[in-house]
Amino acid sequence: MTDTADVSRGCRGYEENHVQNWCGNISFGSKQKFVPSTVEELQQVVRDAAPPLRVIGRGHSFSPVAECAGGTLVSLARLNLVLDFQPPSDGSVGSITVQGGTTYSEIAKYLAVGRRGALRNLPSCPQFTVAGAIATGTHGSGVHIPNLAADVSMLEFVRADGTLVRYSRETDAATLEGCRVHLGCLGVVSELRLDVVPFFEVDARTYADVPLEAAVRALPELWTRCDSLSVWTSGFGRGPGSGSCWITLRQFLPHWAPPELRAPPAAPLEAALLGESGYLLERPMGRYCSDVDAPTTYSPTRREPWHSALSLTLDDQAEETSMAVVDLQAEFFVPLERATEALRAVWAASAGWEFGSPA
Repeated sequence: MTDTADVSRGCRGYEENHVQNWCGNISFGSKQKFVPSTVEELQQVVRDAAPPLRVIGRGHSFSPVAECAGGTLVSLARLNLVLDFQPPSDGSVGSITVQGGTTYSEIAKYLAVGRRGALRNLPSCPQFTVAGAIATGTHGSGVHIPNLAADVSMLEFVRADGTLVRYSRETDAATLEGCRVHLGCLGVVSELRLDVVPFFEVDARTYADVPLEAAVRALPELWTRCDSLSVWTSGFGRGPGSGSCWITLRQFLPHWAPPELRAPPAAPLEAALLGESGYLLERPMGRYCSDVDAPTTYSPTRREPWHSALSLTLDDQAEETSMAVVDLQAEFFVPLERATEALRAVWAASAGWEFGSPA
C-alpha cells in the first residue's frame, strides 16, 4: 500500500494525515516523511533523522505540537499489531500489548471479538492512537475514572540515539508513573501495554432540550449520578438550541470497579431539571462528524457494548465511521466545584455569538 493509504487506514478524513492534522488548521512542513514497517526501521529513522523530529498519530491535536518545518515527520500507522493478550479473570485485570501506532478503535475491535474484554474508558473519538492519547493526558469521562494514561502498565521508547528503553509497572513502577504523560519528550513509543477489564455494557440515557440554566446549576450533582456524563449545547448564544442542551448519563453494567467507585443505580432526571421542554431522546440521531455522503445514526438511549456507548465514532461492530466532516476544538479544565461558575463565565462571554446546532 502507499503511505497515504496506510496512514489513512481506510477511514475517510485522514487522507492528508502525513501533511496536516485532521481538521487542517496545522501544516507540519516536514522535509522528510517516513512510515516505518518494523521497529528496526523506526530505530534507524530516529537515529538518522534531520531535526526536528515529530511523530503523528491520527492528527487530532489542534495545536502546533507536531510542526517540524524542514525536519522529519514519522507516522507509526504500519506499527499497529496486537502483540499479546492476557484475558481478565475474576478479581484480576488482563492486559493487551500493542505496537506504538495502534489506535483505540483497533483495540476496541480486537476486544469486541467474542467479548474478550474491555478498556476502563475511551475517548469519545477512539480513532486516536493510544500512544498519542496517553502522551498528552487525554481523558474520557467520569468523576472516579482517571485519564487514559492510568491504564498503561508498560511503555517502550525509541530514544534519540535509536536504542530502546522500557519501563513497566512490575520493574519501574515509580518511573512509569512519571513518564506516562510524556508529551513526546522521552522518545518515540514503539510498544505499550494496557490493562483490560471484563467486557461490560453501558446503559445510556440521553435527554434533549433540557433548559441550559437548570443543567448548569445541577452539573456538579449530575456527575455523582452516573459513571460517565456528557453535556452538549449550542445554547450559549443566539441561534438553534439557544438556552437548551442535551445530557447523556451512562451506567456501566456490570461495573469493573469496586462498589465505592460506582455510581448509584440509574434514575430518571427530575421534572424540575427537565422543565417543560426536556424529554428522553429515543429516536435515532446522526453520529458525531457524520459524513454527509455516508451518514450513520445511532440510538442515544439504549444499552449497548462499552465501545459503542463510550464513543461517538464507532459503530456496534467497533468499526470506525467516516471522519470526513471536521471540527476545531479547544478545551478548558477546571475543578468540578468551579464548573458552574466557569460555565456561567463562558455563557456571558459568548452571549452575542451566533451558533449552529450540533444536531
